[in-house]
Amino acid sequence: MSSSASSRILRFGPFETEVQAGELRKRGLKVRLQDQPFQILVMLLERPGELVTRQEIHQKLWPADTFVGFDHGLNNAINRLREALGDSAETPRFIETLPKKGYRFIGQVTGDEPPAQAEYQPPEGTPVAKPVPIPGNIEEVSKARPRFFVTTLVFCFALALAAIAFLGWRRIRAGVPPVAGHVMLAVLPFQNLSGDPSQDYFSDGLTEEMIAQLGALSPEQLGVIARTTTMAYRHSSKSVKQIGSELGVGYVLESSVRRDGNQIRISVQLIRVHDQLHVWAHSYDRHISHSIELQEEVAKAVAEQIEVKLSPSYRGRTNPHHLDAEANEAYLRGRYFWNQFTPEGYRKAISYFQQAIQRDPNFAEAYSGLADSYNFLVVTDSLSPAEGNPKTFDAARKAIALDEGLAEAHSSLGTVKSRRFDWYGAEREFKRAIALNPSYSVEHRIYAALLAALGRHAEAWEQIREAMRLDPLSLPNNAELVRTLYYARNYDQAIGQGQKAMQLDPNYARTHFWLGRVYSQKGMHREAIAAAEKILESMPDSTLGLTEMAYSLAAAGRQTEAREILRRLDERSTSAFVPAYNLAIIHIALNEHDTAIMYMRQAFDERDWAFFVLAVEPRLDPLRKDPRFQEILAKLNLQ
Repeated sequence: MSSSASSRILRFGPFETEVQAGELRKRGLKVRLQDQPFQILVMLLERPGELVTRQEIHQKLWPADTFVGFDHGLNNAINRLREALGDSAETPRFIETLPKKGYRFIGQVTGDEPPAQAEYQPPEGTPVAKPVPIPGNIEEVSKARPRFFVTTLVFCFALALAAIAFLGWRRIRAGVPPVAGHVMLAVLPFQNLSGDPSQDYFSDGLTEEMIAQLGALSPEQLGVIARTTTMAYRHSSKSVKQIGSELGVGYVLESSVRRDGNQIRISVQLIRVHDQLHVWAHSYDRHISHSIELQEEVAKAVAEQIEVKLSPSYRGRTNPHHLDAEANEAYLRGRYFWNQFTPEGYRKAISYFQQAIQRDPNFAEAYSGLADSYNFLVVTDSLSPAEGNPKTFDAARKAIALDEGLAEAHSSLGTVKSRRFDWYGAEREFKRAIALNPSYSVEHRIYAALLAALGRHAEAWEQIREAMRLDPLSLPNNAELVRTLYYARNYDQAIGQGQKAMQLDPNYARTHFWLGRVYSQKGMHREAIAAAEKILESMPDSTLGLTEMAYSLAAAGRQTEAREILRRLDERSTSAFVPAYNLAIIHIALNEHDTAIMYMRQAFDERDWAFFVLAVEPRLDPLRKDPRFQEILAKLNLQ
């Protein structure tokens, strides 16, 4: 920007920006606005009525090519800018969003550019009073001075009245903060005040359930940051303002829980981020069996404070039944182990969910947790599809029968339908889940996987981006970002995203799993083998890890070592479940295509979950022209 452009004052509506000073003022009063939102505002004001693309903003403010740094940061900056202007994405007065393209300033902009060291020149069209003549004697001075003082006094009085009116309006509005379009909220981890660290599972479970309740309140108006990301702030000393800025949210909900036997005391306070105003606070003393009812009560109170309308599906919910205390305890323990994302964690979760259901057969959330756990055991090759898929299906259907409005249950059912190659039915369930709770990042991630499997890569990218927006610190989300790029065959970007994901946790097996596949396709065999080694460190002797290692070795030309692993897997298959698909993959890398086809046919009979990606998996390319492979694709409606 030139020096002359930098000195401009740009005006629109009741606002004016002084570019060089980096200030935004409303009717002469300074509005607090951070640097990046201010720079975006200036870009828009300098080109009123024109599209300013996301790429242009990217190049100016985020020169590094990062997903989280750019996309997440841009959305946060736009939200902060709209909040400062009192603007709305749905009914904009100033900033219009052009989906997937960028933004356009739609208000009227005027400006002036005073020369350096010059007297102030009013904007064109402003009435200018005639200059008071310089008096030549004492008599003329005495005549001019009263007129000047009267004018000044009237102006100051009017300014004081305006200031008093503005401050009074601020005080009136302080109790009920304004909502500008879509509001983002973060639920910080419940503080465990019991003094017993073994009760962390209980406070963690309450956090997760509160997020779920709030996420379903008003999908069109309220978004909620997911559990994994907010858990990073459990022991943080950062202020609410810092946390809110990092997450791009307008409000933060802080909570604590103290438990004494089956009695719990929950204290909650809602804080507005930009001025750290405590909008609302309340404490509840309840029996543990009323915990879900209590969370719905809190969620509705939050909705009232931030003025969002409850969605029809949430309003139509039946009153939650009172939970058996031991059932609730078992459920929260189950979720605690489910969130460990390991086969052993899923097995423990299943045990606790089953205990919860035994105590309370109408516990819909426990059935949903059971469905999710069985599903992930199938995906990690810890349970055969023949055994796991029916259990997932039955649990998901039961959860929906008990509570049709439970988003997690629809997401689980969609996963099972995709395993049964019912692509239409799967997509219908995922869309239903997202409609019920758009803030549940897991359903966006799983829906992205379906879209990628169907070759709809642009749509898959949008869904995984949304999952990342809601839960940017989630290890599964970051790993699935690599997965989405892998199936789109965007290998270079996949490697870049994988390296960023490893900054969160360099030992997370799922990241190495997808990076290893990318490396093999790029011919980076040493790196692919190293990735397989990291998987086996996390999951010693696992069928999944051994398969990735054998493929990487065979692709690197180290066939003797690959065949030794293949021999081990063949032996294991006589006494335990080893997917035929895995054996087919290794034989492809060994260039033994007839044997690979034989195992592929067996995998079809097993309804192997990996057939989900048969149409897009790069490792299967050597078989694609084979009529026998085409026949399998036709049976799956993937041609």
